[in-house]
Amino acid sequence: MEQTKFHELCMAYGTAQQDFQKFEIDCHMFSIELVKKFREYLQVPDSQFSLYQINEEQKFTIVPPALINALTPAEGSFWQFGIGLTVCSAPETLPQDLILIHILVRKDLQDKYYAKFGPEPKEFEIDRNKKDGFNDFFEFLQKTIFTSYQMEFQKFIGQSTTRKLCKLVTGLLTKKCKLFSGRDTWISIQ
Repeated sequence: MEQTKFHELCMAYGTAQQDFQKFEIDCHMFSIELVKKFREYLQVPDSQFSLYQINEEQKFTIVPPALINALTPAEGSFWQFGIGLTVCSAPETLPQDLILIHILVRKDLQDKYYAKFGPEPKEFEIDRNKKDGFNDFFEFLQKTIFTSYQMEFQKFIGQSTTRKLCKLVTGLLTKKCKLFSGRDTWISIQ
């Protein structure tokens, strides 16, 4: 059977689909590893950890615990998902604060993996072969959370709140975020 130009196009399409599926699976597996190591890094109890899907409007929607439910494509060949951390001054007490963290991950053509926080331009190359290969990124996330608390005292003592971390630029107050509690907050990182 003679191979036509159209058949060649169909074969190229099939190859592209296979490449995309491999890329998607690789990013999904990397994301699973990132979430597992982040939970271990912070030692987050199951009851205070949740996953979120993030839509085009950057709205967080809680999903069942499997990461595949949260992972969606984003601009720039990234995949995105949200992590929710419910923090309180003592286990299972009130008040509580829900911290929503926007995570983006990608893999490049050289099989290197990257992670970044929300719309922040800084990408962290993650060396999956090193025991502490994720730590620079995790330390950045932890510093971001600490900074958000240092910049704003809790105004509504005794109430549960939600803290949605938005874009940060070093030394500048850059974005006003509308919290689910209805309060506005400014956050930045020094």
